[in-house]
Amino acid sequence: MTVITTDILLEGIRRDSVFDWLGEPAHHQALLNGALRDLRKLDDQSYEGKVPSKPVDRPLRYVFDRKDDSHGGRRILCRTEGRRLAGSLNYSLRTMKPSTNTLLTIHLDYQPGRLLGAVLDSTILRRELETVLKRIAQNASAAIPRD
Repeated sequence: MTVITTDILLEGIRRDSVFDWLGEPAHHQALLNGALRDLRKLDDQSYEGKVPSKPVDRPLRYVFDRKDDSHGGRRILCRTEGRRLAGSLNYSLRTMKPSTNTLLTIHLDYQPGRLLGAVLDSTILRRELETVLKRIAQNASAAIPRD
C-alpha cells in the first residue's frame, strides 16, 4: 500500500462549512476538474477520468462514499478504482487558529500492484498522483465559498 498526503489551509472558511460543502457529491466535480483529464460524471456519486502520466494516462474512477463525523473530527470518505490505483481517498478537516480557518488534508492510500506496479509507482505514478492531489487541494480552495 502506498500513501500520499497533501495539506492546504483554507482561510476564512469554518470547518463545518467545508464539511457541509464536501459532503455534497455533486461538488466533487469542481475538485476534479483540471486534476484529471477527460473527466466525466458516471452517476450522482462517481466520476471517471485519467491521471496524466507517462507513457500513457491511467484511467481512474473516483467514488464519493460518505460523510463521517463519528470520531469527533470531520472526514469525507471516497474511494478510487482502477488498475494500480485502487484504494481510498479521504478528506480530513481540522480547525486552525483563528477558528475561521480550516486545514484540509487529502489522504490517498492505493495499491500499485506487485513487482511492475512497485517500479512504476516509484518512478512515475506517485509523482503524478501527488500532482493530482495538489490540484484537487487548489480547486477546493477556489471552489469552497468563504464564510
